[in-house]
Amino acid sequence: MTQNQLQILKLLEELPDSSDFELAPATSLQITVFKERAFTKKVPENVISQLIELFEVADGYVNNMVIGFFNCDDETIFEWWDDYQELWIGQRDFNTLRWADGKFCLGDASSISYDESYESPTLVGLIEICRNEMLRAID
Repeated sequence: MTQNQLQILKLLEELPDSSDFELAPATSLQITVFKERAFTKKVPENVISQLIELFEVADGYVNNMVIGFFNCDDETIFEWWDDYQELWIGQRDFNTLRWADGKFCLGDASSISYDESYESPTLVGLIEICRNEMLRAID
């Protein structure tokens, strides 16, 4: 596992209610499907590689409080690409997880992010933001 994958694994395992979801990696076929779609759409390679690191650890990870990533072979990820150059990487209740304007963001349907503190240049950073949001909610 890469350093990022170890960080992702550690963060996901530490989330409240993390025992409700079994961490399962995507299959090599699913990863191939994602890569082909992403390369065809000309998604930046550093974004593709960060998402693949997540998918290889926990494809379709869902936590009941904030995080809900789509499976890597779900076409929904690319639904906003042609119009906005954004990746819709997940949804949980009103929380929208996306990559837009060079950042991974936590926002809702009407905003890319709730504010700048909900944006990160890395996917690991976005997972940390979600973790912090969850911890605030249960305090």
